[in-house]
Amino acid sequence: MRIELTEDDLRQIALVWLAQGRATPSPEQMRRLAKQEAIQRILAREAVALGLDQDDEIISRRLAQKMDFLLADLSAMEEPSEAELKSWYAQNQDRFAMPPRASFRHLYFAQDKRGLDGARAEAEKLLPTLAGTGPNDPQLSSLADRFMFRDYYGGRSPVEIGKEFGPDFADKLFVLKTGQWQGPIRSGYGWHLVWIDTLEPGHAADFDTIKDAVRSAWFDERHQEIRDRAYEEMLSRYTIVMPDPGTIDYTPVRSSAQATARKQPLAE
Repeated sequence: MRIELTEDDLRQIALVWLAQGRATPSPEQMRRLAKQEAIQRILAREAVALGLDQDDEIISRRLAQKMDFLLADLSAMEEPSEAELKSWYAQNQDRFAMPPRASFRHLYFAQDKRGLDGARAEAEKLLPTLAGTGPNDPQLSSLADRFMFRDYYGGRSPVEIGKEFGPDFADKLFVLKTGQWQGPIRSGYGWHLVWIDTLEPGHAADFDTIKDAVRSAWFDERHQEIRDRAYEEMLSRYTIVMPDPGTIDYTPVRSSAQATARKQPLAE
């Protein structure tokens, strides 16, 4: 059996891609997109062969979706035993690992007030004078600038800290020691002297507490395996014919996509 994609088909695929505000697809991206289109057409044919289109008013593109749903149903037919789930979890613990967490206080030196170099210099100058000073000393607030958010963060993961201060700040924070003023560390706002109260290392999650999440992930993986095998088996029964995506000039397509995007109404 034969599935043929023409240059016009590839240009239409590229048009949809570019209309989403993306850069011109590389030849490798186009090959993947063309393969997805071929798979959709194959799924539609296979669905028709199974009679899924009988007495159904849904148009042909929905048939491919039906085949995908059928494959998902196949993956859900076999309920894993607890022993299987535990064995699978043992091989995939990293996917469920609990991240490290830090509780810390900080003194802030604003770069918009002092300049980037000036803020760092002030922080470095103050650090030696803080030896023996605890994090709850009432005079600390007068030694630095007022931070727009909070001065204390409890039990935060690297991702959570990175969202507020930037990933570089989070990376440096988690290699510091507890119970002393350290730094300065730079964030997107300026420089900070940091006192870490506690550092909790990352650890594997207890299976019993996340059993439902493990079961869900097991089914997701099982579904993907069944879909991949089914796609490859179906593809083996078809010959896909198309021009080399790397030889097509997508410039006119890009112009058309940009014009289409400009006509789209703004989301409210």
